[in-house]
Amino acid sequence: MDSLIKHADVAMYHVKGQGKNGYQFYSNEMNVPYVEKLSLDTGIHRALDNNEFGLVYQPQINLRTGEIVGVEALLRWEHPEHGAISPAEFIPFAEESGLIIDIGDWVLKSACAELSRWRIAGLPEIRMSVNISARQLIEDNIVAKVLKIIKDYDIPGRCLELEITENAIMDDMDSIIRKLKELSHHGITIAIDDFGTGYSSLSYLHKLPINTLKIDRTFLKENRINKGDNTIINTIVAMAKGLNLNVIAEGVESQTQLDYLRAIECSEAQGFLFGKPLPPAVISQLLIQEPYASAGSRSGTSKGSHWQH
Repeated sequence: MDSLIKHADVAMYHVKGQGKNGYQFYSNEMNVPYVEKLSLDTGIHRALDNNEFGLVYQPQINLRTGEIVGVEALLRWEHPEHGAISPAEFIPFAEESGLIIDIGDWVLKSACAELSRWRIAGLPEIRMSVNISARQLIEDNIVAKVLKIIKDYDIPGRCLELEITENAIMDDMDSIIRKLKELSHHGITIAIDDFGTGYSSLSYLHKLPINTLKIDRTFLKENRINKGDNTIINTIVAMAKGLNLNVIAEGVESQTQLDYLRAIECSEAQGFLFGKPLPPAVISQLLIQEPYASAGSRSGTSKGSHWQH
């Protein structure tokens, strides 16, 4: 009986990874990752209960003015025994098991709480970008949940941007369009993360209340720029201008990349050239300092140095 229940549990984890209304027969090959998944399941629950999760924030820079106009909230897990655990190790499991909903709720609340503290301290108004998973988007109460959080922390809708992926949109487009339009009605902006790496069906750009396209870092590799292999980025930026959308380039790490983005009039950028993901106290200090030397025009010298801490 114990084996039967255990095997049914293993099969359940597999079918959860495929979404709703499915089924999965158990096989012995599934047993190997089961222990790892069970360990992650227990660990994530404990992390939520014991405040092991934390957020860091990566600055998003206006390439014309050099000012911080937003930050992206990024999740970190400091395990008491294993130390720092990369999101790449636990987020896929959290998505598969459904725990991403609890994690996502924690991230959204924590990010909004931090933004509220910055606002109370009188710091310049910036945009807080928070990633929302496909699992969260299909929740019936996602709109009510987001609106309650920004109300609880007294945050204007315009200060919150939700980042979603192209693939997440395709799961249940009609329902998601309705939800995003309702959020947009309250001023909340919507960004498409990793744009160009998913379905890339351009028809949805007209249907959804999208404000921002985020260019995936894979398109911005320096060797591609040096070879003149810039067609995808050029097309995305040109299309965004035509649709009156903001564009953020991710993974900017060199002056070559920055010069290129400014030449094609990309709106914003984020990446190690401007700063690694930083704790909230450091972000607070950056917000009251001068702009980043015209967004790095002096190749990271003098004024740019404080961004590397």
